Amino acid sequence: VGDYIVVISEDSESHHYAAKADILNGVETWVEVTTGYVATKGPLAIASDSSRATWVVGEGGYVYFTDDVTSSVTVQSAGAATTQNLNAVDAYDGENVVAVGNANAVIYTVDGGNSWASVTGPDAIGTPNLTTVAMRSDREWWVGTATGKLYYTTDRGSHWAEKTFPGSGAGSVKDIIWVSNSVGFMAHATATPAGRILRTISGGYSWKVEPVSVGSIPANDSIDALAGYTGEANVIYAAGLADNAADGIIVKGKYI
Repeated sequence: VGDYIVVISEDSESHHYAAKADILNGVETWVEVTTGYVATKGPLAIASDSSRATWVVGEGGYVYFTDDVTSSVTVQSAGAATTQNLNAVDAYDGENVVAVGNANAVIYTVDGGNSWASVTGPDAIGTPNLTTVAMRSDREWWVGTATGKLYYTTDRGSHWAEKTFPGSGAGSVKDIIWVSNSVGFMAHATATPAGRILRTISGGYSWKVEPVSVGSIPANDSIDALAGYTGEANVIYAAGLADNAADGIIVKGKYI
């Protein structure tokens, strides 16, 4: 978020920030911000459009907002749109934001959070926990589930379609990101457990497990988070749980 790295904590019901420059130089000091967070409604996910617009979603359907991560947060929605825990949030711009959570919950705003509305989630049969959301546009959202399925909507949730991929329907979809209009990445954990990274270069029409040529991803139990550069389609970073179920793992992929 701007010049800072921000980390949220459900346990401490707060967020912590440190300057990126200090982190790179190994002299960082982490500062905790608790003001504005509500007891038992701790943060579970965070998304930022700019240094002046950051959303934090959490337990009980709570949505928080801050225009300065070094200061307090304010409650935008006190569980009004849903009371389910919100597990993921993505901001397409300063106005359009989507959050997803347990029991097929989906909420969104088109006015920067002045108002939040719920929409029926993607699974028409069950009520799975939704684990991740990525906005390809203000109207097109991609959502992953704890049951290993991938869905998308092109009309803000009025209609949903499932997109199958190698291994879909088992394990859990952990994260999705778009780095361009056509290129996206998905983290999927199989039931083994084993973490995988999939890539699309067709705007989500088809997905392939990476790498497709040489090399292999290091053994791991799950890949939980992805990061990339907007406009840079050939570099991906991933972090998760190592194959000993104790240590962390960080990997970088580069397409040459």
